[in-house]
Amino acid sequence: MLLPYRAVKAFQQVLWVEPSFPRACEVHLRLGLMLKVHADFDAALKHLTLALIDATTPASFSKLEIKFHIAHLYEVQGKYRLAKEHYEALLKEKALPSHLKADICRQLGWMYHVVDCSVLGVTRQQKQAIAIHCLQKSIEAEPKSGQSLYLLGRCLAASGKVHDAFIAYRNSVEKSEGNADTWCSIGVLYQQQNQPMDALQAYICAVQLDKSHSAAWTNLGILYESVSQPKDALACYVNASR
Repeated sequence: MLLPYRAVKAFQQVLWVEPSFPRACEVHLRLGLMLKVHADFDAALKHLTLALIDATTPASFSKLEIKFHIAHLYEVQGKYRLAKEHYEALLKEKALPSHLKADICRQLGWMYHVVDCSVLGVTRQQKQAIAIHCLQKSIEAEPKSGQSLYLLGRCLAASGKVHDAFIAYRNSVEKSEGNADTWCSIGVLYQQQNQPMDALQAYICAVQLDKSHSAAWTNLGILYESVSQPKDALACYVNASR
């Protein structure tokens, strides 16, 4: 905590000593991002807004990227409707680069998946359909994104589209084979399809990639318990608790 605090103080002192600092926009941007990470949301919004409206000094992020971080700031605060409005407004921008479109669609899609439908003003059926659509658009914009493919798999699995979910997970593994979350989700899907040996292999892949992956250890323990291997199950639960 000490280093980020010192960095924040140093940036604040730059603006205090020289309000017309030639890289003031960059300073506001960095302050906004650091304060967002440390949950000082009001101050983060203030500095990101100042970076956005600064038209005279340069910054390492474009104005559209700053708008994205403002939208994400609303999302992490739980202001989902406001975040949705900002994400959707960004998607209407004509000069939106593909990497940023991929990020926006990924955030918007996952938000539709995890946030209660009443908060976003949609039905449960609409919620899942929009989530899948947004994640597919994210993949179209950035086909090599293993993260978007993984999240698409989660949404498809939740919608009962098992075959399509497996395809998304497989593609995710091909793009980012070191992702323990993906292997854990593959294991869950196999377990739901009553394929315990396939599930076992997937969970083992997950914990080999990330020995602290508690969900994979827990699911592996449940799997061992279901086939009457209590000692193995206990070892997995102990690892999960760590």
